[in-house]
Amino acid sequence: MIFDTHAHYNDPRYDGDREELLASLPGAGVGRVLTPGTSMEEQPSVLAVAARHGFILAGAGIHPHYAAGTPRCECPGGAAADNGRVARSLDVLEGYLQNAAAHKIAAVGECGLDYFERPGYPPPDRAAQREAFDAQLCLAERYKLPVIIHDRDAHEDVLDAVRARPGLRCVFHCFSGDAEMVRTLRGMGAYISFAGAVTYKKNAALREAAAAVPDDLLLVETDAPYLAPEPLRGKRCDSLMIPHILAVLAQARGQTAETVERLTWENGTRLFGC
Repeated sequence: MIFDTHAHYNDPRYDGDREELLASLPGAGVGRVLTPGTSMEEQPSVLAVAARHGFILAGAGIHPHYAAGTPRCECPGGAAADNGRVARSLDVLEGYLQNAAAHKIAAVGECGLDYFERPGYPPPDRAAQREAFDAQLCLAERYKLPVIIHDRDAHEDVLDAVRARPGLRCVFHCFSGDAEMVRTLRGMGAYISFAGAVTYKKNAALREAAAAVPDDLLLVETDAPYLAPEPLRGKRCDSLMIPHILAVLAQARGQTAETVERLTWENGTRLFGC
């Protein structure tokens, strides 16, 4: 069975055929999907998708794009509180996490750091992102949930944040690092997930990284609706495309696609407790 560990099925791009598409997934061998949250404004739509489909789990978190202005969390091992205040978004997030089982929330996230500078946009507020990320790691520890980590152009700061919490369970989603980073992460027990980008012809280094991931830390995802794999690049992505990713991972690792499918299913169910 396939476990797509990261797919944004609340995205408006599915509004025209969401229920038909999701209903088709189990019959195509997709046995589990995790739909993460990226902001508290969109969280109800994430939970609604999970509530309607038994095979879909939810994540709850604040993506770094929505982290500006979020103050620190006061907790053991965390950053100092900002005058004792907790941002409303973090307060709402904690409310969801307090009832995680009822909401089918299996993870905190997606959260993390994104230092990519977009032309025409202000530079990312790195300090605010780090504060929001640290606060969510604190909540993950408090409620004993794994973390779905977004890391774009921010490897060192993300690694420092995870190193500071050695008991943290996490996955680096849509991994974009190299084989050396894989070696660092496997020493930390972090899971590593690959999306359609691993199939792109110019991403040989990413396939080398995939080959270095231990069997027990490998995950697969679509990051739907983004990053459709070759030969479907440019289309709206969905979980039916995962076999293309499994085939490339298998070739890179010297395994069969069936073996990679089994490993990623077992690892996903272990990490997310389902």
